[in-house]
Amino acid sequence: MQPTDIKNPDYFHKVVDCQWACPSHTPVPEYIRLIAARRYTDAYMVNWISNVFPGILGRTCDRPCEPACRRGRVESEPVAICRLKRVAADNKGDIRPYLPNIPREKNGKRVALIGAGPASLTVARDLMPLGYDCVLFEGEERAGGMIWTQIPRFRLPEEVIDEEIGLILEMGVETRFGHTVPSMKALLEEGWDAVFVGSGAPRGRDLDIPGRREAALNIHIGIDWLASVSFGHTQHIGRRVVVLCGVNTSMDCCRSSRRLCGE
Repeated sequence: MQPTDIKNPDYFHKVVDCQWACPSHTPVPEYIRLIAARRYTDAYMVNWISNVFPGILGRTCDRPCEPACRRGRVESEPVAICRLKRVAADNKGDIRPYLPNIPREKNGKRVALIGAGPASLTVARDLMPLGYDCVLFEGEERAGGMIWTQIPRFRLPEEVIDEEIGLILEMGVETRFGHTVPSMKALLEEGWDAVFVGSGAPRGRDLDIPGRREAALNIHIGIDWLASVSFGHTQHIGRRVVVLCGVNTSMDCCRSSRRLCGE
């Protein structure tokens, strides 16, 4: 009998529903077993290999794994997979000895990473151990992208962001913060071996409904308003607040409004 090909994602669809439902196919049963054995650092590293930011995701992930959890077929609730990821992150030890070594002798290839959000940071994490020189361009003064600007600090503490992003920057990534890229053509002419565009698409969805333009001063797009709160531009809000929709951004707006004395 041939060994099971666990590199084929279809295997998890047949056997491990939660792992298949995870966009990065994180080995959920493996790290839950490690947590049960109180091997939190090992559990964290299982996550770090596949999803890069376990501490951040343990607080912010949409947890598509949990509706797929087979425990939900026999119990009223599935396993709290996302929160267990946070358990591993909050109780781990020093993981630096387990991180990949960065070769001193590079392979001579230079890669430009546009935007310092999770996409570009992930590329840097994967390429640095292979000997690539990665240069990170970011218009803001720090890395993180929407992790930093749109997710409120009461849900995602600053120290968690700094720690997990710092693990990547400490690999030797060259950072050019406060540096925008006004021309892709000019950047390409600098002779990069590869360019990764990870600038994201931070735009909320507007509604073209009657009265929208007349009340424009009192209507805000969710992620833009959260960024304004995060940067300290918005420090108060009216007493009564209406939030349309009911997903993560909307709930962040609700909870932020309450903290600014809205109802």
